[in-house]
Amino acid sequence: MFKSKNNRYVTRGINEAVPKETQFFLWSLIDDQVQKGNTLDYFQKFELKAIEAGQEILHSQEVPQWSQATVMAVPRECCITETIWVIDSGDYQTMLFPEDY
Repeated sequence: MFKSKNNRYVTRGINEAVPKETQFFLWSLIDDQVQKGNTLDYFQKFELKAIEAGQEILHSQEVPQWSQATVMAVPRECCITETIWVIDSGDYQTMLFPEDY
């Protein structure tokens, strides 16, 4: 999963509520796992929250079970508290809020 970077989409909700830098950073976290040769589930979950150091991101998947916390250094006013999903359908990848599903 997530081998191709060609057909990546975001929902309108993501486009309006999530800073572009954060969107690109989330895609890069997926790309890093692919580059390391890790097995990725079709469903990637990101839990974002604001902390003193910036944007904390907990990236996880269910099969195989895996999670990793990362801090993105951005001004606190640019931080959001949201859960974001990225789903790979095989033909394309979509970044969305759970309520967009």
